Amino acid sequence: MKTYIKKGAWDERVYQAINKLIETHGKDNPSYDINHKPFAVFDWDNTSIIGDLEEALLYYMITNLTFKMEVEEFYELIRKNVDTKPYGKNHANLEGNLINIDVLSADIKVAYQFIYDNYEKFKGSMSLEEVKETDYYKEFVAKMFYRYKVSSYADDAVDPYCWMSYLLKNYTKDQVMELGARAYKIMKKEPIRVETFTSPTIESKSGRIEIEYFVGIRELEEMANLYKALEENGIDVYIVSASFIDIVRTFATSEDNSYKMDEKKVLGLRLKRLGDGRILPAIDKSYPISIREGKVATIDKLIKNANNYGPVMVGGDSDGDFAMLTTYPDTEVALLVHRENDGKITSLRNQAWQDSPRYFSQGRNLLQGKFVNSNKSVGYNE
Repeated sequence: MKTYIKKGAWDERVYQAINKLIETHGKDNPSYDINHKPFAVFDWDNTSIIGDLEEALLYYMITNLTFKMEVEEFYELIRKNVDTKPYGKNHANLEGNLINIDVLSADIKVAYQFIYDNYEKFKGSMSLEEVKETDYYKEFVAKMFYRYKVSSYADDAVDPYCWMSYLLKNYTKDQVMELGARAYKIMKKEPIRVETFTSPTIESKSGRIEIEYFVGIRELEEMANLYKALEENGIDVYIVSASFIDIVRTFATSEDNSYKMDEKKVLGLRLKRLGDGRILPAIDKSYPISIREGKVATIDKLIKNANNYGPVMVGGDSDGDFAMLTTYPDTEVALLVHRENDGKITSLRNQAWQDSPRYFSQGRNLLQGKFVNSNKSVGYNE
């Protein structure tokens, strides 16, 4: 059998299946029809790369204070769609008391008010380095990560999907692209780790809290090579992500990264904008909402047409990808990047480990930021 992709750290069964797929559907097949091309679809975060772009950008935004909101609109946004019931016992403060978004957001507001009044990028004169030395900064950072990791959506929430992306309120597309390029250049160099944030001893309503947050992103050489090989052999490659489209396109299309994808083939959630292009914290529902079953709707509406067929290959890592991994009869290779996350995806992994002809599992080492030559992941695996 001819080989089309570099072996790298692909699991052997995955490697063989991909080469067979390209041989069957690519340009080497005598029946290949350029006017009726096959296509493949992949998730982005924790599938195409190591890590999550939105979470990497959130880390950069919180620690570098890159928001474009005044205090009241920031306060309103961090409370948007959040359930007000107390967090569970596993998320009590360090004194063992239960807290909720009401007291947590009040503390974040006080801290953000200090930052807004004193940081030179807002209304003050202090440098970022000076601000970082203050307890208000440490309070803000710890409790923002806590809010992101612990809060759940209210039952009556409207658009309960992408709170992180809503923090880009008042950014334009170009500004998001510039911010993302700057952030990802730095985050790719950050040591991959699980960082612990503890709020300082400071007067507050919610008390002291502690939270862990995964830090780091890495390109996956095998996935970048796969996308290139598919395209070179006449199989169109699309990304369908549940993340904000501008964030994913910033990384996937950049000349500074290995993927260098066509912007039109990178799809994700779209947010509403003002007439001047500034982002609003609301989903643009004139497009399919590319979450769970919405990924199938995205494929059906924005990718499938009379001149193609597929997807012949689909890749994902979680329940968010379950629908697109299982829906299409044209799919010959459903690639599962192995993570220790529960849900319906578990049944597909089990099929892959039992040598299913459709489902294939690929292992990785998260803290080393790379694939491993196995159908299961090793080491820390969130």
